[in-house]
Amino acid sequence: MNKLSNRFLLGILLIFLICSTVFRVHADTPSAMASSNNIGIGALGYIEPRSRVIRVSHNVGPEGARVAQLFFQESEHVESGQKLALLSDHKKRFAEVDAARTRIKALEAQLAAEKATMAFNQKEYQRYESLSRQSMTTVSHAENKHLAFKQSKLNVQRLLADIDNAKSQLLIAEAELENTIILAPITGTVLKILTRPGERIEDTGLLEMADLSQLDIVAEVYESDLPKVRVGQSAQINAIGFERIYNAEVRELGFQVKKNDLNDTDPLADRDNRIIEVRLTLEPDAVNKLKHQIFRQVRVRIDP
Repeated sequence: MNKLSNRFLLGILLIFLICSTVFRVHADTPSAMASSNNIGIGALGYIEPRSRVIRVSHNVGPEGARVAQLFFQESEHVESGQKLALLSDHKKRFAEVDAARTRIKALEAQLAAEKATMAFNQKEYQRYESLSRQSMTTVSHAENKHLAFKQSKLNVQRLLADIDNAKSQLLIAEAELENTIILAPITGTVLKILTRPGERIEDTGLLEMADLSQLDIVAEVYESDLPKVRVGQSAQINAIGFERIYNAEVRELGFQVKKNDLNDTDPLADRDNRIIEVRLTLEPDAVNKLKHQIFRQVRVRIDP
């Protein structure tokens, strides 16, 4: 009987322990869920200049062009509008512009002479017309003077048309000359030269350049996490080999959903996830440290 009572008491104690454990688990669940919502958002990203990396090419038609002279080397600073390179037909196009200008000058000289001739012929025609009315000269002489005057007027009109055409040809020649000079589209740094002097510029372009004074982080955030992201949120950027964790701030939210480009090293990671690009402004202190690591992959943690 004593043994039976002890077993009964032990059973009651065991049931009490199980119930208290279950109660604690249910009591802790909301706090666990709350803490999981406060851990922030993790994503992969990469370093990119705010200006983006610009690939500079040419505008001389589908046949391409050969580089004759290159004025800058990699890592050199370039101001917007400075000459980056000259193409091989620059001298030919320059000569065509010079020839077009010379032709205009010659036509303008002919026009001045023809206008003087026209003025003389007009006076002669008017004088002979007056003499003809007074029967002091023959009608044929007056008609010849009239014909000479009309011919001068036609010559002036033709020369004016020739000058307009020559000016149009000059504009075309100047445009073709400009196409042989490749200018810097922005102020920045030459990152990589893709075509050297003597080589033909292909689809890859002449060179790549960017403004490295401001760097961004482009984070690939899963589309399911986007509702948790807003402009102004702080974030931390880290990667293997970094001296420290760098700070960043969410500046822009992308508009397009696409497949992720960055692959995680985790073999179990989902490589077919749909992501939205979120652009973050990197802190100024990190610019000098990371400007030589454009497009490097980093890990991003966006604070809740």
